[in-house]
Amino acid sequence: MKKYRQMTVDFQSKPWSPMKNSHQLRLATVLLLCSYFPAVAAGDNSSQPKAATVELQPLRFTSLDWAPYTGAALPEGGETTGLLRQVFAEIGYQLQVDFLPWNNAVSQVVSGVNGHLAYYPEYPLQDPKLLLSGAIGYSELGLVESVEKPLLLTNFLALANYRFGVVQDYLNMTELDRLIAANTLRPKINSTDKDNVLQVARGELDAAVIDKRVLQFLLKHDADIKAVAAGKVQFSQSLREHKSLHLVFVANNKNRKLIQQFNQQLQRHKNQFLPSAKPAKSP
Repeated sequence: MKKYRQMTVDFQSKPWSPMKNSHQLRLATVLLLCSYFPAVAAGDNSSQPKAATVELQPLRFTSLDWAPYTGAALPEGGETTGLLRQVFAEIGYQLQVDFLPWNNAVSQVVSGVNGHLAYYPEYPLQDPKLLLSGAIGYSELGLVESVEKPLLLTNFLALANYRFGVVQDYLNMTELDRLIAANTLRPKINSTDKDNVLQVARGELDAAVIDKRVLQFLLKHDADIKAVAAGKVQFSQSLREHKSLHLVFVANNKNRKLIQQFNQQLQRHKNQFLPSAKPAKSP
């Protein structure tokens, strides 16, 4: 208050001239206002209303280690997981993923005992008890073969003359699965893609079903595969099939509404660059 009293004395001690002293009045007014409202003068916005923080609702999903698409050790849980996290966050959900062996990943969702809502990535399937989302990526499915002994097959029945492997509980090419179900073809069943690739490299199998990018990832990043299979195996030009990848939910009205909401938001990401979201063309 001492400063304000001194200013008043100064103004009163001099003759008043509206034109000559108007700048003094304006300056005094500004100083007075700044003294009463220091926060405003300093640009403090703490008193301004702030947008409320939106709390994302958690969703629990299951998946498997299937690099580069999904995997606990991959950045963002894999490229497919990263896409799902982004899309669900945009519609108000936070994705929580448990990475399990594939059969467990599926059974956890189907049973519903631990609160898992969906599993991924799954190839197209027909099951009235399940609901599939729109495509969340694409897979080029085919065979890993020996570089020295390429298969050059034109139909799946020809595989009856070869030793070939599949991964337990994985879907394969549609026609191949039909022939296996009919016992027309009898593959060797292994636990992982890695096992199949190693056995082809060692000459224990002539071929094995695998996704092209999964094979590329193993050849580049897996130490055991690089040591045994580098330069010895390749993705076959024979019997390839492009398949879409999906989220799978148990069929009910609540999940159906969530899928519709997810699919609508997913459409905004169709042009987003994801190698697995763009089907390659076979030569």
